[in-house]
Amino acid sequence: MTTFRAAAVSILVASSMMTGCASNDADDASSEGELDANAIAAIEALADNAVAAGIPGVSLAVLRGKQTITIARGVSDRATGEPLSPAHRLRAASVAKSLVSSVVLQMVEEGTLKLTDTLDMWLPGMLPAHGEVTIELLLRQESGIFDFASDERYIAPYLQGDFEYAWSPQALVGLSAEHPPTFPPRTRFEYSNTNYVLLGLIVERIAGEPLANVVQKRITEPLGMSASTMETTSQLPAPFAHGYMVGMGDPLDVTGISASSVFSCGNLVSTPLDMAVFYRSLALGEVVAKDQLPSMFATDPLVPSTQYGMGVFRFDHDKFLSCGNFVGHDGGIPGYDTVAYSSIDGRRQFAVVVTSFTMDEKAGDDAAQKAFAELVNAIGCN
Repeated sequence: MTTFRAAAVSILVASSMMTGCASNDADDASSEGELDANAIAAIEALADNAVAAGIPGVSLAVLRGKQTITIARGVSDRATGEPLSPAHRLRAASVAKSLVSSVVLQMVEEGTLKLTDTLDMWLPGMLPAHGEVTIELLLRQESGIFDFASDERYIAPYLQGDFEYAWSPQALVGLSAEHPPTFPPRTRFEYSNTNYVLLGLIVERIAGEPLANVVQKRITEPLGMSASTMETTSQLPAPFAHGYMVGMGDPLDVTGISASSVFSCGNLVSTPLDMAVFYRSLALGEVVAKDQLPSMFATDPLVPSTQYGMGVFRFDHDKFLSCGNFVGHDGGIPGYDTVAYSSIDGRRQFAVVVTSFTMDEKAGDDAAQKAFAELVNAIGCN
């Protein structure tokens, strides 16, 4: 359940090299949970396997206490064969939701916004059928608002090859407005990107400036996430890795699909290291006030099937990884598949992005998907 995945189902559609580094000698790792040389080598081998299975590029970061590990395999551009490095930026898709929700909760802490505020209080008349939906229901994906990405008109310009086609946030919401509610509010969880477009518009109204600027000032700049931006065009800041749709003949380079199409819900461009830093800071109470974290990370007791908090998925024990309780987000967008999480206790973080995506929302064929899953498990629990 990620940003562009519903739309990706409709899309028509090497050389290997590793760069790895750690902040300390892994053989001398003494802190609890740090990885030794054998564990790092095993992760490198799994990244190799993913590339061998057909994924053009794999980039990952692991944080364990004072230890920082970054690994990149494959190429950043199939046309040139340029090796992928940990410094290459990638589209992180729905990880953006965690940053946007953090900004919203900061504003709640400051008293400029309440979780009980309604859409009509901040965006009057924009969605007449949903005027009483609250900020909290938007954050928790329990609003019943139709997902604009499920409207066939949304993807049409890109199917026709116009990757630079620009959607305004208002036009995205307008697509949703033409559909009836999918369910009564707070009766179930259903992922809708429209929820986060609306939250982004509310943030802009309160702040009086573009969402990208707000996220920079409140999140990325204070945390030193220098490779992270909220893009709104077809361009990515250099250096960046190209992304490919795979599974229908030759991989199709879809890097240039306009980020305007995922305003506030999936337009984050970042690196695995930046994402890992963000989730560590979030879990440690350095982004959202510590007294807000229990409610941010908690699932709604009235919606028992949900594993979503406010802008984060929450998985306990063997529901995701067997080694503990995690919060974070995945992200799928044409060309890129992302998984980024932190243990709730803040002791371990990981993020991995692969530069391939299929029409059925996977990293590649069965072999590639298996290799990706094995890699995620290793960097999360090794």
